[in-house]
Amino acid sequence: MRLFLILVALGLLLPPPSGAATKSLTLVYPQEKNAFHEAAAAIVRAAYGKLGVQVTYKTYPAERALRSSNQGRADGELVRIKGIDKKYTNLIRIPVSHVQAEQMAFGKSGGVKINGWESLKPYKIVFHRGYKVAEQNTIGMTRFIVGTDRSAFLMVEKGRMDVAVANRFTGQKLIEELKLKKVVMLSPPVQVNPLFHYLHRKHESLVPKVTARLRAMKKNGKFEEIKKKFGIFPLQPSSR
Repeated sequence: MRLFLILVALGLLLPPPSGAATKSLTLVYPQEKNAFHEAAAAIVRAAYGKLGVQVTYKTYPAERALRSSNQGRADGELVRIKGIDKKYTNLIRIPVSHVQAEQMAFGKSGGVKINGWESLKPYKIVFHRGYKVAEQNTIGMTRFIVGTDRSAFLMVEKGRMDVAVANRFTGQKLIEELKLKKVVMLSPPVQVNPLFHYLHRKHESLVPKVTARLRAMKKNGKFEEIKKKFGIFPLQPSSR
């Protein structure tokens, strides 16, 4: 009997098996919260809800968010471009894009003609730290990296920089909130990227399950239904 009790006690002290059910996740995303991120968060939360997993979110500066999820202090990323796992090797990409990001240039009306990243080369460019797609595509250009999108847009408004690069919804929100007079969104997009949810590899067993859920939601129209609730509509060609 004594041996039995000892074994039971030891068993209680052992960590749960790797296949144990996950009940909750904490996902992170950059601090520039807007309707775009809220729609993405609602889509991912709905997918996990069908699996009996509760999802909460935290926002950090973009680079810090990536370090946190890659180190396992958070459980994963809400939205990131494809390929981020080449550098942040503890992250696994869920292969279903639930939102897409339009990387837009913001500057003076008529001052910049947009035709991809190369068209920004003659200008002084500013964007927030950790904005990976901008970092990767402006190497060798005159660029300034700041802590927040807010700082970037104010620098353009004050004439210290020519162009700020940001997600469409982030930029539109900042122009409205800061009551900017000299900064407008320039069309067409510099680049359009499908975005993906990433999980830390400790949750690898969830990958096929959440992939299946997201695929089903995409097929039955749930993605678009949620986006419409948050006012996320395709960019119109006439927007400029």
